[in-house]
Amino acid sequence: MEYRNAVEELADVLANRFARLSRGWEASRPGDRLDSLEHILAGRHVAARLVDLITESDAAFLLKLDDPLKAVADQWLEATGLSQSQDDTLLRCVETLRDSTLQQDVPKKQKSPRRSSMTR
Repeated sequence: MEYRNAVEELADVLANRFARLSRGWEASRPGDRLDSLEHILAGRHVAARLVDLITESDAAFLLKLDDPLKAVADQWLEATGLSQSQDDTLLRCVETLRDSTLQQDVPKKQKSPRRSSMTR
């Protein structure tokens, strides 16, 4: 297959690698699936988003790697994955939920009914 540019070729490589990765994941035992869920999600994210973010030279570089999907997904997991401490993020989530719930629970001040000028 001929490609117009390296980004298009990389998109095809990533899609094929992810299809292979997901077939292997689906064929694995349920307990093993849970253990590798983070990796399948990282692969899906990389395959879906990477080509929209990179330059032609980035794509050419990545095409030289044996498995660009695994390489980028591993780096992405190292930077953002579950192995990283997410405590501050979790606390912010709870605080945001609490704040939004408190705002919903605050009773609105009722306006006193307007008196008609006819009822004086």
